[in-house]
Amino acid sequence: MRKSGIILPGKSTVKRWLNSIHFSTGFPSMYMEQIKLKTSDFTYEEKKCVILLDEVSIMKSIEYNKILDEIEGFEDLGPLGRTPTFGTHALVIMLRGLYKKWKFPFCYFFTGNGVKGDDLVIIIKKCVEKVMTRLNLIPTTIVCDQGTQNQRMFKLLGGTEDRPFTIINEKKIFLIYDMPHLVKSIRNNLLSGNFEINNNIVSFKDIRKTYETDIKNTARAMTKITPAHLAPNAFQKMTCKLAIQLFSNSVSAAIKTCVSTGELISDTAINTSNFISVINDMFDAANSKNLYDRNINKRPISDNNTHVLQNLEKARLMFKNAKKINLKTNKTSVPPCFTGIIWSTTAIMNLFQSEKEDIEPISAYRKRLLFNDKPSHTRCVGKFFFINETKKWI
Repeated sequence: MRKSGIILPGKSTVKRWLNSIHFSTGFPSMYMEQIKLKTSDFTYEEKKCVILLDEVSIMKSIEYNKILDEIEGFEDLGPLGRTPTFGTHALVIMLRGLYKKWKFPFCYFFTGNGVKGDDLVIIIKKCVEKVMTRLNLIPTTIVCDQGTQNQRMFKLLGGTEDRPFTIINEKKIFLIYDMPHLVKSIRNNLLSGNFEINNNIVSFKDIRKTYETDIKNTARAMTKITPAHLAPNAFQKMTCKLAIQLFSNSVSAAIKTCVSTGELISDTAINTSNFISVINDMFDAANSKNLYDRNINKRPISDNNTHVLQNLEKARLMFKNAKKINLKTNKTSVPPCFTGIIWSTTAIMNLFQSEKEDIEPISAYRKRLLFNDKPSHTRCVGKFFFINETKKWI
C-alpha cells in the first residue's frame, strides 16, 4: 500500500496510540471521556442511541497485563467481580446511533459459561446509567439475540410481548430481539417441522422441490440458493445469511411460478410462498439503511412510508396464530422465535410512535427557528420568546 502512495502509520505508532488508553473490563474512565468528547457536539436526535450486546466464544488463555498489574483470562464481570474460572466467552456491548450513522464499542466482560440473566440485568442497568450520566447520550433501545440468558434478562426487566419495554433511570427503553437471528431460528424450526398458520400448512418440502425443479432449468430463478441452504450442517445452521437468502422474494416467486406452470403440484405451496413473502418484507422493514431506497419495503418507517408499518403488523399477526408441527412426533408447539417475532415487531412499532411523539415537537420549533439545526442559545431563547409573546420576528 505504501508503494501505491498510501501513507499509513507504522506498527510502533499504532501500538503507542493503543497504549495511551488502558482497556479493561467494565467502564474505564479514560475511554468514557473519549466517547463523550467525540459525541459532545451531537444534536438531540444524533444523541439517540441503541445498546447492542452479544457474546462470542474465545480461546482459553491467561496473560499478564503489566500496565494494570493483573492476570487476564479469568472470568471478569467488572463491577460484579472476578472468579478463578477460565474465561471462554466475551460479552461485548456496543453503542450505535438511532438516527445518525455512528457506533462505538462500549464495554466488555469475560465469562466462563455465559453471563447469567440476573447478572445481565445488573450490567445493562449500569450501562444505561453510564450512557445517560457519563456520556450524556440518550439510550432508546436494547438489542440482543434470543439466547436463554437474554430472554431471562428481558423478563426480569419487566418486558412482555405486548409491552416490550422497561424503565431504567426514569427512561423508557424498548427491548428488541435481533431480527437476523430470529429469521435464522425460523428457518431451523421449519427444517424439522411444518408451520400451521390459520389452518394453513407451510412446508419446507415446497422450497426443496422448487429448487430441484429450478436447478434443471437453463434460466434459473433461485440463483443464490445452494444445497447448503436446503440441508445446512451444524455450523451452517448458525449462519444468518443462508436463512435470510432462503426467505426472499425470488424464492417466493419461484414457488408460485412452478405452481402456475404445473412443475410443482402441492396443496401447501402457495401457503409457503406467501409465508416467505411476509418474512422477506418483515426483514426489509427492520433492515432500513437509506432514506430513498429503491426497494420501498426497505425505506425507514415514517408517515410517508406507512406500508413499512403494515409489513411489520402483518408479520406480527401471522405469528400470533402460528404453531409448529413436529415431523417426527406430530406434536404442536410454539417455538420461542415465534414469540420473539411478535415481541420485536411490537417493540419496533412502539419505538416509532414514541420517537414520533418526542421528536415532532422539537422539529416544529426548529421550523420556526428558520431550520437551524444547531441554533445558538441566544438565538434559540430569543426566537422562542418572540414567537410565543409577539407571534412575530423582531
